[in-house]
Amino acid sequence: MTLSIRKRTLPLLLAIPFGLLHGCALDKPPTAAELASHAIPAPDDHRQWANGGTPGDPADGWLASFNDAELARLVREAMTHNGDLAIAAIRVQQAEAMVTEASSGLLPSAGAKGRAGEAESQILSVGVSWELDLWGRIRAQSRAAQSQHLASEADYAWAQRVVAAATAKAWFALIKCTQLESRLQQIVDVQAEIVRIEDRRVAIGAAPQTEAQQARNTLRVNQDALVKATLARNRAAQALELLLGRYPAGEMLAEPDMPALPEAPPAGLPANLIERRPDMVAASQRVAAAFDQRQSAQAARLPSVSIDAAITGIRSNVLTIMDSSSPVKGVSASFLAPIFTGGKLKAQADYYTEAQKEAMVAYDDSALQALSEVEAGLQAETRYAERVAQLQARVDESQSLLNKEEARAKIGSTDERSVLQDRQALLSAEMDLVEVRGDQLAQRIDLLLALGGDWQRTGT
Repeated sequence: MTLSIRKRTLPLLLAIPFGLLHGCALDKPPTAAELASHAIPAPDDHRQWANGGTPGDPADGWLASFNDAELARLVREAMTHNGDLAIAAIRVQQAEAMVTEASSGLLPSAGAKGRAGEAESQILSVGVSWELDLWGRIRAQSRAAQSQHLASEADYAWAQRVVAAATAKAWFALIKCTQLESRLQQIVDVQAEIVRIEDRRVAIGAAPQTEAQQARNTLRVNQDALVKATLARNRAAQALELLLGRYPAGEMLAEPDMPALPEAPPAGLPANLIERRPDMVAASQRVAAAFDQRQSAQAARLPSVSIDAAITGIRSNVLTIMDSSSPVKGVSASFLAPIFTGGKLKAQADYYTEAQKEAMVAYDDSALQALSEVEAGLQAETRYAERVAQLQARVDESQSLLNKEEARAKIGSTDERSVLQDRQALLSAEMDLVEVRGDQLAQRIDLLLALGGDWQRTGT
């Protein structure tokens, strides 16, 4: 009787339509355009950036625009040795492995088991099992894993850009701190000369002791500021060394001159920003993954059907196999319909439904944050340009005053102290200009990163 049932079952299973084996079609997750239209509020009112911006599409290869060979070398070093990048690359490999694991359920699985030794019977069985993905549970899991893999790849691309930007900012910070330390050292040297002049004037009775004391107190203030500047330079060097994967000894030296600010980069359009930035691509892929995880959890509440086939060989010193069909062959179908699971399957479906909502909210927040970063960067471009122009005018004016005072000192119409004080005023103005120019370069890097451009040319 069993043999006849098997003979009838095999043709029946083979007659199952191919389309049924693949099950019903899955719903498609929202596209990037649909997500963008949902995330950007009132897109018709925000076709252009509120804070202006240079027309044109953002371009890759922003690193070369600074024309700094040492910076380019440091960024390449960071790409090789940075620990955060290494972790991001490992996560890509992990996600790729998860794609293989999640997709394995779409194919039949085979295995063998047996028993041998000094027992009276030896058994060897080879079996194949295949779950029919009628409702798309396995396909949804596979597609979710693929979306997670794409998200990890986008995360890695974004991590590269973040590390390149952080390296550039750390390099500019080191140059800034080095220049500030140099000018403070000059101020200290000038003040020390003023102290010597005041001591001579006190010694000959041309000035009261209080003037020498005031000059000496000013020297101590400047010396303290120099110590702080040296500490800041050491910390800037350590920060850069950490990004490069080096030992943070604070021994890196900077170039003597700060690079010129490149021309303002094209800003593109707000509607195109989300599709350019890898972090937003990753966020959209996580929405897709959550969408398919919800579909998989919902399909898990429906009945499942599996096909099982096995060939079993038995060798026995006690039993005599009378049936000529040995080894035993069999094909069967199993049916499982969940009836009571204590609410587990429904809870899983509810969980992934809420997870999908969470991914959507996270995407919307990330989109608004990306837009905010660009708007803030464009606004800062104008403000920093104004500050640099004002401080440069102050430096020029201080230089002019120093030149005039030196000319007066040559003809004896003023003393050396006035020249030294004007030199200190010039150095102070130069320090303020260095500070703002360094901040301007750092905010330009932030803007370039926010616009979604890559530090290198595509394909290099």
